[in-house]
Amino acid sequence: MALVAEIWRYPVKSMAGERLESCVIEATGLVGDRRWALVDATPNRAGKLLTIRQHEKLLTYRARLEDGAAKVVGPDGAVHAVDGGLARLLAEESMRPLQLRDLAGANFDDSPVLVVNLASVRAFAAEAAMHVDHRRFRANLYLDGLDAFEEVSWVGRQIRAGDAQLQVVARDERCVVITRDPDTTAATPQLLSLLAQRHDTCMGVYCTVARSGQVAEGDPVG
Repeated sequence: MALVAEIWRYPVKSMAGERLESCVIEATGLVGDRRWALVDATPNRAGKLLTIRQHEKLLTYRARLEDGAAKVVGPDGAVHAVDGGLARLLAEESMRPLQLRDLAGANFDDSPVLVVNLASVRAFAAEAAMHVDHRRFRANLYLDGLDAFEEVSWVGRQIRAGDAQLQVVARDERCVVITRDPDTTAATPQLLSLLAQRHDTCMGVYCTVARSGQVAEGDPVG
């Protein structure tokens, strides 16, 4: 039986997130997930979101949700309110004009819930002949108890996770973000090349929310 092994929320897009014991999943995804994002005002990127691809140091900032507001711990240990000058600090660091956007459901690359099968990550690590931290894939729900890549067969059907019902809509085609170590940001470019060769550059599946509900670690999925 497949179970929810870990739940992760990323209040600020492209920053490190927080592990949760449980969370409510609404139509816009996990409550508070990617609610905030930094919008780039550089002329050739005006209106696009700032991600790890443009500024890898975003990974060294860790965001968490407290009483409906986001707090961000910087690499120096300083704590910042997300709307308290953080955009200005990161604009100076990245040398890009940035604005903070607070808009639930609008800051995803694709669909609002990303599910990754830990058995698939382990199989991919064996192919790569190295340890692959599952956090590289920045999922909301990490599942255990499945065969490797079993989740691919879920595309087009619904699955239940806790009290929530999810519609599996597509595989997640990955980018260079997975080549960055989630703790050090050190690059391992061959991981993306191997994923392209073996798995069509995909890891995990995107889901929309067919029915809102609570999900907790240890809940069955299927």
